[in-house]
Amino acid sequence: MTIARVIRVALLPLLLMRAGTPLEASAQEMFAGVTVRAPDAFYDPPAQVPDEPGALLRSEPLRNVTLPAGMRGWRILYTTTVNDTTRATAVATVFAPIDPPAGPRPVIAWEHGTTGLQQKCMPSLISAPILGIPALDRIVRAGWVIVATDYSFAERGGPHPYLIGEGEGRAALDSVRAARQMPGLTLDARTVVWGHSQGGHSALWTGIIAPRYAPEIEIAGVAAIAPAADLRNILAMNQGVDKRLGPYVALSYSRFYPDISFEQAVRPEALAAAREIAGLCGFLPAEEPMRAAALTATFEGPTLATRSNPALSARLAQNSAHHPIAAPVVIAQGAEDDVVPPAATAGYVEERCAAGQRLEYWTFVRLDHGMVQPGSKLEAPLLAWTAARFRGEPPPKGCTRKSF
Repeated sequence: MTIARVIRVALLPLLLMRAGTPLEASAQEMFAGVTVRAPDAFYDPPAQVPDEPGALLRSEPLRNVTLPAGMRGWRILYTTTVNDTTRATAVATVFAPIDPPAGPRPVIAWEHGTTGLQQKCMPSLISAPILGIPALDRIVRAGWVIVATDYSFAERGGPHPYLIGEGEGRAALDSVRAARQMPGLTLDARTVVWGHSQGGHSALWTGIIAPRYAPEIEIAGVAAIAPAADLRNILAMNQGVDKRLGPYVALSYSRFYPDISFEQAVRPEALAAAREIAGLCGFLPAEEPMRAAALTATFEGPTLATRSNPALSARLAQNSAHHPIAAPVVIAQGAEDDVVPPAATAGYVEERCAAGQRLEYWTFVRLDHGMVQPGSKLEAPLLAWTAARFRGEPPPKGCTRKSF
């Protein structure tokens, strides 16, 4: 299977939300050649886990996976935290050029889109663990290192802190800390954060919390691609997202927030379906997204009881990324995106610009939520912007907008 096809597969759970899509019928063909394995003993924390977040617990080279030419990879287990009282561990995949330039290498911290809530759904278990990461061939040529977190798990059965900005951002920052401890790799302080969809939300939160949580990491820039930046607006504008991803939100929030229960966060009409959807992965094994799509058709209206549950509404607002980011920021949005509505992203940008946030807002005509696919016209400006950040060039002042 080509890298382009693999990345198309990674977007399947969100593409399936589209009304009248033919993808249900072709999903099995799209998954041909992509395999997933169950979490093995590598994912189990040792008996004694250090209290310090970002400690490398173990690492090993990736085996039996599909990677671009010239790239090698590892998986790492490390310590992190979801919040100030909840310790966790996480797995990340690390990708580096086989023949890198001399000297310490800068890092791209990659934060992936929705794959599911449980550890069995995470990208590190896939035979093509580079799913969804744009511009891979160019990253290899540039000599950069990618550190891609799975996000964190406080217990083996999950869930991870899905669309909980603090927990997502901590997992990403601690993955970079841990990767710096790997033998055979030399990383410098420069890190640019990339994230898509859920990962765009996480990328923004990584930029928000980095100065206080990991001040030793030099965040040179934050690139949020089709980000789930303002959760309440996205859910209000796109009922399909609420129906399909609402169960993930309900289960995650009920695990990590004491004022949220799953049963009260979900509308009664959706409860039976939501219980099952919450345990299904977003793209592999192939039958799980198919089953989730069928379950969303068993009830009318949204999954989440946002209108009748003030605590849930408040938590969604708490996790919208309406906070200052010290690093340069670029937000990229496809004009044809029918998962993250362009109007939601535009509204978020207007709010942040009015609050004094320095950022660049890029819109791409004729691109949809799959704008991270290989060959997308996102790649060239994203690579150029990232290279400028690694060189320490100052970004434009204030808020700037470009259309591609």
